[in-house]
Amino acid sequence: MKEERCILQIDKDTKAVIEPDYEKQSFKFHSKLLFAFVPKEDIDNFLEQVPHKVLGSYDTISFQPDIYEIERNGEYFTLCQAPLGAPAATQLLDWLIAYGVKKVLAFGNAGALVDLPENEMFIPTKAIRDEGTSFHYLEDSLTVDLNTKFLSQVKKAITELDYKYNEVTTWTTDAFFRETPKKVKQFRDLGASVVEMECSALAACAQFRKIKFAQILFTADTLANEEDYDPRDGGTDSHRRGLEICFEILQKL
Repeated sequence: MKEERCILQIDKDTKAVIEPDYEKQSFKFHSKLLFAFVPKEDIDNFLEQVPHKVLGSYDTISFQPDIYEIERNGEYFTLCQAPLGAPAATQLLDWLIAYGVKKVLAFGNAGALVDLPENEMFIPTKAIRDEGTSFHYLEDSLTVDLNTKFLSQVKKAITELDYKYNEVTTWTTDAFFRETPKKVKQFRDLGASVVEMECSALAACAQFRKIKFAQILFTADTLANEEDYDPRDGGTDSHRRGLEICFEILQKL
């Protein structure tokens, strides 16, 4: 490898020194995963309404989520709270894949870059790679496209459930406090309507591991006016409702 710009120099060796299943644990997670970027209290409230049990947990120095089995009509699913940011979220997803996950529906909030109402539902079809994690999974490119065939299944399920959504390009950033006016305009000009911190990396990991991945985003704050940032209510109303909607969608995939 050259010394300069190491992040853009993909290592195509599929084996790592530390593989996600290096501990050889006995976990066997259900193939369909709901990967939820919501507070723990929303997870707990949702679990009060569905049959569930703990299948295992993931232990890191600062985040130890339980992994749940949830049941509906005789079918079993995996539910896990997702951590903020591409490196942590992708590490956890990679581990979940190693122990059985094959279809992933992630959901969370995103900031609006254009004039969009709060708590509206969007499906990213493309993510602009302004984070570092995805470059360890896929070669350098401006964007990562999400799995078209799987997206079609997700869109079909949403339509059957009679929910409204729009498709978007999302900007995935590593730096919440460096979303400068110049960058907001730059990524808006590249076609992004929303901004979040995980999608491109999760999609890259899914491609690398050859599993199916899609994400649902609900609008939260807005950066549409770069001179007058509006946090609004942070998309709070979509947390619990989003869990319910996305679980309905997952059952149809």
